[in-house]
Amino acid sequence: MVPGVLEVTIVEGRSLKNCAFFGENDAYVEVYTEKKYKQRTRTIKNSNNPVWNEQLRFNIHKGDDTIHFDVYDADLIGRDTIGKCKIRLKQVFDDGEFDQWIKLPAHFGLSSRGEIHVMMTFTPD
Repeated sequence: MVPGVLEVTIVEGRSLKNCAFFGENDAYVEVYTEKKYKQRTRTIKNSNNPVWNEQLRFNIHKGDDTIHFDVYDADLIGRDTIGKCKIRLKQVFDDGEFDQWIKLPAHFGLSSRGEIHVMMTFTPD
C-alpha cells in the first residue's frame, strides 16, 4: 500500500433493521481502519433511512488494507448493533475512488440488516 489520504463520505442508510423499542433507530456509523483510531458520524434521530452526508479523513499507512463500518442505534444507556461490514481498500487504491451501497449482513450473511451508501477517494502522498 502506498501512504496517502482516504476521504470517506458516509452518505446515507437505507432500510436499517429497527433496534429501537419505541420509534425508529437513532443511527450513527463508526468507521476505522484499525480499532485504536475510530471516527464516527453524528447521530440521526428516529430514522431507519438516515442521511448523514458526512466526510471523514484517514491517513493511510503501510498495512492498512481494510476499512470497517459499524452501524449502531444509540440508546439512553449504551448502544445496539444494527450491522457491520468491511471493505478491502484495494479497489479504492486501484481505481482512486469508490461509490457503492454496502449491505450490512445479518448472521452468516443469510439476510440483510439494511445498507449504507459510502463514497471514498484515495490520494497518494
